[in-house]
Amino acid sequence: MSDYMTMALNELAAEITADGVVDAEEVKKMKERLYADNVIDREEADFLFTINDAVSGANNDPSWKELFVEALTTHVLKDETSPDVLDDGEASYLVEKIQGDKKVDANELALLVNIAASAKSTPENFQKFVLASLKDVILEDGVIDENEVAMIRKVVYGIGSGSGASVDRAEADFIFDLNDATTGKANHSSWKELFVEALSKHVLEDETSPGVIDESEGDWLISRVESDNEYDENEKALFVNIKTNAKSMTGKLKFKMDLFQI
Repeated sequence: MSDYMTMALNELAAEITADGVVDAEEVKKMKERLYADNVIDREEADFLFTINDAVSGANNDPSWKELFVEALTTHVLKDETSPDVLDDGEASYLVEKIQGDKKVDANELALLVNIAASAKSTPENFQKFVLASLKDVILEDGVIDENEVAMIRKVVYGIGSGSGASVDRAEADFIFDLNDATTGKANHSSWKELFVEALSKHVLEDETSPGVIDESEGDWLISRVESDNEYDENEKALFVNIKTNAKSMTGKLKFKMDLFQI
């Protein structure tokens, strides 16, 4: 590699991507250049996205993904203007760069998940983008594997998500959408555990009626479970868990549970 510490970043990007792949030595050199002043500025962030777009899907060294996620997270969360917070401008920048090539690749998804899990707060539009991007990637093969469950957990419970460690309605609908789309598939066993845990948390640990399933929550649960005209094993397990842990429930949900002998 040429004089990587002083050459223009666009020239450096061109040199690195010339062979279509990023190797471990190139990552080492990039890291030394980017962190020389302990700051990842916007030009350097653009540089990282340029390289990623050029080598997306290639057999890159694993350290490239690590650097991409780490450096861009540093760029938006370790700045002087809004430290630990993803502000509107930073969110718009990330979404624009990620959507630039009309796809969300594995590195970009890992970046979104990391920010959702790490930021003290993020804009609502960014939260929606993360959920939509994660759902699209997961449903490409229609099966939820162990790594995807781990990502879902980070996004839903991350401090930068919609409700922090709690589960808001958008996240709950996201979980139901995934379950409806993958019912009967060979999902990892941890998916059922997360499904029951997160949705129970949504209706039993809310501020409005903690520990109680009110009529509105019950109606929402029924509408979601019956939207595909099927009570699958995960949904039955959810109802059992709610019945076991709820202090009380009212309305149609209790009737449905009695009807199906849950």
